[in-house]
Amino acid sequence: MTPESTRRGVVCAGLVTLDVIADVASYPGANEKVVGQAQRIEVGGPATNAARTAAALGLPVTLLAPFGRSPVATMVADQLHTAGIDWVDPVAAEHNPSPISMIIVQPATGDRAVISGGGPALRSAWTVPESLLRSAGAVLIDGHGGAVPGLLAAAGRAHGIPVLLDGGSYKAGMADYLPDVDLALLSADFVAPDGSDPCVWARSQGARAAARSDGAGPIRLVDVAGESLVPVPATSPVDTNGAGDVLHGALLAALAVTRGDSRMYAESLAFAARVASASVRYAGALGWSADLALAAALRAELRSSTATA
Repeated sequence: MTPESTRRGVVCAGLVTLDVIADVASYPGANEKVVGQAQRIEVGGPATNAARTAAALGLPVTLLAPFGRSPVATMVADQLHTAGIDWVDPVAAEHNPSPISMIIVQPATGDRAVISGGGPALRSAWTVPESLLRSAGAVLIDGHGGAVPGLLAAAGRAHGIPVLLDGGSYKAGMADYLPDVDLALLSADFVAPDGSDPCVWARSQGARAAARSDGAGPIRLVDVAGESLVPVPATSPVDTNGAGDVLHGALLAALAVTRGDSRMYAESLAFAARVASASVRYAGALGWSADLALAAALRAELRSSTATA
């Protein structure tokens, strides 16, 4: 394996989609047609947007995401390549009939509605290539892809690489790989299967630490030191689509440069919150990265955290 001091890349595993996004003044009602203010097509999915965020922050990124054969597969590959992401598709030869998601955004409020196409689950026997982990300083799993999250979490644990869980929602089998998770960052919508406190549940299933975001509210962190709240900067949102994914991607980048030091979880979450809060001021999950001054400042802030790691 690569020496720990040089392992600063990240691996994200989970969902990749092609998103068709429309900005509207108001959501259409039943049998109603509205004219979009703007449209765009871009790659999406929790792990993918996290990967794009980490790449925009200057880290080498590999995305492990089942997608399959589709007329739009080349478009997905081109966008990921342009973003500087190496894409590994373990089901590249399999047909995928529904890889497209549709998203409606109201720029006036930042609210959005999503119809997810989703990627195919990994069904056949497959192992994580050793080459994916050689330069990884941290890995992220979003729970999509069948056996993919469990395989990558176990491989990360076996190689001493910090494992971050993007817990947007509970998914079947999650308890099986939580013992390999160092930090589970759960969404405000996450519901534990037994109805208990989500952070407490995640830790009871083996996660070493758990946190839960709350939109514009503070992030709650629960670890061996107890509970704490991480503030989230106030902002005026234009587009909240993908904000949670950006939060996870920025946290993943911070975990990579701090070597997953659990003593710096609060600081890493605070950095991630600053990136996510900046992102909602722009259209699209990665619209903020086109603001070159902002992107440069965030990359510099991330690099500065290396000195204290």
